[in-house]
Amino acid sequence: MVFLNVVFLGPAGSGKTTLTAAFGKWLEDKTDYTVNFINLDPGCEYLPYEPDFDVRSIITTRDIMVREKMGPNSAMIRVMELMENHVEDIIANITKLPGDICLVDTPGQMEIFVFHTAGPKIIKRLEDVGRTVNIFLLDATLASKVSGLVVAELMSIAVQLLMEIPTVTVLSKIDKIDREDIDRLILDVEYLKDALKRESRGVIADLSLKISEVIEVLRGALRIVKVFAVSGIGFDHLYDLIHEIFCTCGDLT
Repeated sequence: MVFLNVVFLGPAGSGKTTLTAAFGKWLEDKTDYTVNFINLDPGCEYLPYEPDFDVRSIITTRDIMVREKMGPNSAMIRVMELMENHVEDIIANITKLPGDICLVDTPGQMEIFVFHTAGPKIIKRLEDVGRTVNIFLLDATLASKVSGLVVAELMSIAVQLLMEIPTVTVLSKIDKIDREDIDRLILDVEYLKDALKRESRGVIADLSLKISEVIEVLRGALRIVKVFAVSGIGFDHLYDLIHEIFCTCGDLT
């Protein structure tokens, strides 16, 4: 029986599918755990891993576009409705898998999955059958500006509130960042505030500073990891944080 579900969420192009494949291979190579790959993106055309369960066996966005004569965005919303109707089928297929860890790849249109009732419902049912953690991905280029890093942390808080499970924020494609102070910006709120004052002016600066105050209150629950999936940079840190979340509860030792 699966005892840990790792759900990859993030905006289109953030690297969810690439990280799912690369982190799964790393887990198989570096740990004793067996890994299940789960695809919950009904619109994808290619996967760099072999899924142990693929939602496309139930429904695809392309089928809906053709059958119901819809554009891609309307079809994706319709697919979410159908996925919600099939939640128990999806969970039943996942719980039958023999692996220790399920890596769950989600749709590129994160906002449709997260803000539609289907996404949180699927995540809730996953949590019912095994410990579940969200990995929230953001393209690291967003953090090339300090205000972008603030937005990243705010989005992570919003996802955690919606999904109501532990969330680890991952800056993917870290090779694209040339900021030498990124670690300090992540760890030191006062340094972050000073950097915001230097970078921004006017209303944007005031708003960013107010947001950083919220982040300061909630940052104890936030975790940010930098990864580069192609080379495996940051995977050990990501694995340790996932481990830490559940060791605190005494369920993963």
